[in-house]
Amino acid sequence: MQKKIFATYMIVVLISLLVLGILMLDKVDDYLTEGIESRLMSNAKILQRVVQKQMAEGANKEEIQRFIMDTGSDLNSRITVIDIEGNVIADSDIRSLEIENHKSRPEVKNALKGEVGMSIRYSTSLKKNMMYVAVPIQRNNAITGVVRLSLPLVEIKQLSNSVLRIVFWTTLIGLIIAFIFSSLFSKKITKPLQDMAMAAGEIARGNYNMKIRTRENGEIKALANSFNIMTDSLQQTVRELTDRKRKIEVVLSSMTDNLIAVDHNCNVIMLNPSAEGFFKINEQDALNRHLLEIVRNQDLYEYINEVLINGQVVSKEFKIFKPEERVFRVNIAPILEENNCGAVAVIRDMTEFKKLEKARTEFVANISHELKTPLTSISGFIETLLDGAYKRPEDCLHFLEIIKQESDRMTRLINDLIYFSNLENPKTPMAKSKVDIIKMINKALNALQTAIDEKRHEVIVKKPDKAYVWASEDAVIQLLINLLDNAIKYTQPDGKIEVIVKEQSEYIAVSVADSGVGMSREEISRIFERFYRVDKSRSRDIKGTGLGLAVVKHLLKAQGGDISVKSELGKGSTFTFRLPKA
Repeated sequence: MQKKIFATYMIVVLISLLVLGILMLDKVDDYLTEGIESRLMSNAKILQRVVQKQMAEGANKEEIQRFIMDTGSDLNSRITVIDIEGNVIADSDIRSLEIENHKSRPEVKNALKGEVGMSIRYSTSLKKNMMYVAVPIQRNNAITGVVRLSLPLVEIKQLSNSVLRIVFWTTLIGLIIAFIFSSLFSKKITKPLQDMAMAAGEIARGNYNMKIRTRENGEIKALANSFNIMTDSLQQTVRELTDRKRKIEVVLSSMTDNLIAVDHNCNVIMLNPSAEGFFKINEQDALNRHLLEIVRNQDLYEYINEVLINGQVVSKEFKIFKPEERVFRVNIAPILEENNCGAVAVIRDMTEFKKLEKARTEFVANISHELKTPLTSISGFIETLLDGAYKRPEDCLHFLEIIKQESDRMTRLINDLIYFSNLENPKTPMAKSKVDIIKMINKALNALQTAIDEKRHEVIVKKPDKAYVWASEDAVIQLLINLLDNAIKYTQPDGKIEVIVKEQSEYIAVSVADSGVGMSREEISRIFERFYRVDKSRSRDIKGTGLGLAVVKHLLKAQGGDISVKSELGKGSTFTFRLPKA
């Protein structure tokens, strides 16, 4: 821009100087021409009276010629006397016999008409540009000839050349001065603009701390102040947008639900990190691709398409069957903007919730059954006693024993529920110590000896001489009782149960194997769920709440251990748990 201002300023100055020079040359030329014309006119009128007098006194050509030559030398002008026929009578520069007829000359024509003739033209006699002034010679009011004075225009040309040189040098000096001033002036004007351009470039690169400082007043200062205010406002706006974007990114990245947004063509425009993991695709790879290319679930596509068409919020459930069946709930809301419509879907995995809901339903059914049976029995025996059986001592004692057994059964059920609830409470710590695992196995077997004897089970214990774990003694005895009780319940009479203790590098492994009914692969994946029980057709007569193995899993987790299962339908199951060595 500085170059444009500089060039414009220089062109304006140059044109101004050229116009001024041309006008000066024209005015000087006019002035000189008018001066010469006035001088010639005055001298011509004086010579008119003298020559007119000489001719009236009868002077011959020689006398007139001498006079003309002397006068022409004094006036520094060419003087010509011409008769009425156009013949030259006398000439101060050329002999008259050598001069052609002058009647056709413009100035002579006008003089012969009684007027003052004047012309500027090229003289064929003298071979130069001349100014001619001619006046008539009269005698008795009749024109008898013409006196003509002429002067070469060399003087005008010389003066014009001098003026031209003056104009040239003046123009050159003016251009030099203009060059200096235009450089300073253009720099002064463009410097704030250049600062603004540089500041705008820095802002475009993300540097919003740029400020323009100028000493100028007027519009430049106002523009700089406006630019600085705009920069502050832009910096504040960008800061707010960046902060808002960061917060949105934090919220999206911390969401456990899967979020996906599409435009009006159902092309993906956003995925949160959870959705990236769920759909196994990077957000950049998913952008601008159709939803079915990413999700490949027709139900989800139809739900989102319904929102795009109707613009109404939709909440639905759909299933994905590969690699395993999972249930999802999707909440879809329209994106309603003037130039940017679409939809955003939040997908939540409901599989575990559904499993828990199913297990809870089963638990309620099991608990209801387990509580209803003893309560029905107790209620029946109490009614019998009230009907008079209390009068027979032997019947009364028998009925009271049954009532006591059923009450104990309900107490055990309630205690299991309270125990499991305490396990899930992180505020209930379990003190750890060095525990003799062999001793704990013997205790558990002793506690369950009656049940073992009733079903005539063969129990085999394979163990090293010593084995110690770092755990809670109560937790160890409880998980052993639960596993052994489970093996006893699901093993037919005269079956076999093995307890095997092995020492590993960092753990003590204990396996409880039975020759019972076994489990399917699907059942193995769910047996540690709360309230879950295996196929009721195979365990119809087996009493329990479905909490035993869930308790085992929680106890091992709290003790820093783990558990695994191997089972085959009809051949039995093997539960192996590990606890850290002491």
